Amino acid sequence: MVSGLAHLHDLGIIHRDIKPQNVLIIKEKTVCAKLSDMGISKRLLEDRSSLGHYATGCGSSGWQAPEQLLLGRQTRAVDLFSLGCVLFFCITRGKHPFGNHLERDINVVNNRVNLFLVEHIPEAVDLISCLLNPEPELRPSALEVLRHPLFWSCEMKLSFLQETSDRVELEDRKVDSDILKALESVAPMALGGKWNEKMEHAFIANIGYYRRYKFDSVRDLLRVMRNKSHHYRELPLEIQELVGSVPEGFYGYFASRFPRLFIEVYKVVSRRCREEECFQKYF
Repeated sequence: MVSGLAHLHDLGIIHRDIKPQNVLIIKEKTVCAKLSDMGISKRLLEDRSSLGHYATGCGSSGWQAPEQLLLGRQTRAVDLFSLGCVLFFCITRGKHPFGNHLERDINVVNNRVNLFLVEHIPEAVDLISCLLNPEPELRPSALEVLRHPLFWSCEMKLSFLQETSDRVELEDRKVDSDILKALESVAPMALGGKWNEKMEHAFIANIGYYRRYKFDSVRDLLRVMRNKSHHYRELPLEIQELVGSVPEGFYGYFASRFPRLFIEVYKVVSRRCREEECFQKYF
């Protein structure tokens, strides 16, 4: 579905009526979602970014962006807002971030959004909150949505954290490292306290054989994840069974204990390191 939207936008076409009823689910070899009903879609003229004010056709009530409801400029961003609503609908099995049918439009206009039902998936909160930004220019593009970690595998997430740990090690000797300061500033949200208190004694004893760690440090937890995943085969069988296999079980072991660790680290790297060569493949 997102790939289809990205293709439309690349062609300069704004769908303008993205909603669950216009997403077709096709089951062949795999399940595939396709956008349908292009009845009110419009192609942008030449190199213009918007359809201008008072464009005819306004989409469906409850799924429109605030600028559609207020008869403002319509850009590709109207589709991204609707996509945020549809993603929430899919994850929550039919719920809506702006409430019931009768109150949705007024809630959209007043930016009264409730993402409580997806708070157990921090990556979903991050993406959907960006898509539902009332300011159109601040919403991500369809291509940026495709690259968002909500759609990453456990293997890719673990690889990202490993490379972040490698990158942070380069800062270790700098007294005033902005990256380190930013990373450690998210510790309360990412860790929720001292990380050793959320892990089994056997695991803490194992990592203590080799070096000392600061249990309130994001950097040190990333270092543990990197070192133990790289040397997984050298771990005692007891510890392997505890943390699970690499990558799914291993990543899941840490994600279940620190559900906000990944997204908080991701946001720091996104703001400060996304242009660096080692992170290009993630952004």
